Amino acid sequence: MSNNFSDLVQNSRTDIPCLTPDEVNSAMVAEPNTLVLDIRDKEDLSLTGIIPGSENVSMGTLYFKADHNMPAEFQAECLKDKDRPIITTCTLGMVASVAAKLLNDYGFTNVRILEGGNVAWKEAGYSVEEA
Repeated sequence: MSNNFSDLVQNSRTDIPCLTPDEVNSAMVAEPNTLVLDIRDKEDLSLTGIIPGSENVSMGTLYFKADHNMPAEFQAECLKDKDRPIITTCTLGMVASVAAKLLNDYGFTNVRILEGGNVAWKEAGYSVEEA
């Protein structure tokens, strides 16, 4: 049970691998179909920029945009394939952990988390694009 946000994040990471920026970069090169899913609200994307090629679905809308039982017009196109490799990210990786758990609970089979989020990505020397 989660009593606070920190507990929620820790509980979300129980069965979902966290990857370093180097591991994420390698995964993107090895499997070009890998989806880097930035789950921040649009107004927060400019805080750190976005990882090139990533898609944005905010956490608030992920609940229905990832739900394959919703009408097609409410679903995110990038989330149509539950077997697609997905790496979630946000500013620091905490909300991305909750998003990864949600996707896992929805039956997505290959979900991982960028440890440290976009901040870690930038600190590792990888490029970002302006939002």
